[in-house]
Amino acid sequence: MNEKELLRRTARSFALTLGLLPQSARSEASLAYLLARGTDTIADQADADSAQRAGALRSFLASLGRTGIEGYDAEEWSRSVRDDAASRLLARMPELWRRMQSLENGALHRVRTVIGCILEGQIFDVERFFPDSPPLAGEELSRYTYLVAGSAGEFLTDLCAAHQRDFSADPLPSMRDRARSYGEALQLVNILRDRRMDAALGRVYLENRDVPRAMETARTGLAAGGDYCAALRSGRLRYALLLPALLGLRTLALLGDRGDDTLAPRKVPRREVRQWLLRALPVWFSPGRVRGLVARAAGADVTAQQE
Repeated sequence: MNEKELLRRTARSFALTLGLLPQSARSEASLAYLLARGTDTIADQADADSAQRAGALRSFLASLGRTGIEGYDAEEWSRSVRDDAASRLLARMPELWRRMQSLENGALHRVRTVIGCILEGQIFDVERFFPDSPPLAGEELSRYTYLVAGSAGEFLTDLCAAHQRDFSADPLPSMRDRARSYGEALQLVNILRDRRMDAALGRVYLENRDVPRAMETARTGLAAGGDYCAALRSGRLRYALLLPALLGLRTLALLGDRGDDTLAPRKVPRREVRQWLLRALPVWFSPGRVRGLVARAAGADVTAQQE
């Protein structure tokens, strides 16, 4: 399985974003994605105990400045997962790691930084939860969402700014701040969507009393994502990066003000996803359409659109 096929089978929703990035930025973004996806597969491997998973992740973290991944048994981890694409990805992690170390200085710094952050977040997630462990404190949740998602927003911003002249209408520091808030909000949406299922597995990211505040924090971060997209010069990038905000807002609307009480995650129906893909097309040509779409996604009637 070549890398393009591996990306197609593992990238899921990221595939659209990847295809709309500046051409020169795609290889670096693909590499960072596959590395993060591989370590996430290890973090989520139910057949390995937490000590094994944390140990493997720490091997990656300790090897950030090295060509090889000391202590990582690619063959063993590849055999441990049932999904064929995930298995092949874990087998190729040493090769991908060598590719990272061969990047030129700017790219190497960007990829090492984001992978280091994500690994710290994954290790925290694996080690923090145990039977009857208490919910995350507010500062723990903030730190976690930054490490696994806010850092990715910063990475994508730095990457695009490095590869695209006149990247945005606003200063880079402001764009990085918005990207961080946007990424954290998307992760918070995932936590809110999956919180009942996670709690059943012993992972309580949010106490019930904190759900309304988390919902509002997520809305604010997604709005920052809208502002981020409105400032982008590239129409194709604006379109690609706005879609997660629109679908995130729709997910929050489906959950309701209390964050929903059902065990099964609430997801935006596929039909509605297709509708938003079409509705967002005008932003490709007009940044002025972004805020109206964000407001519409936040306030649209969900009952009329559910299948």
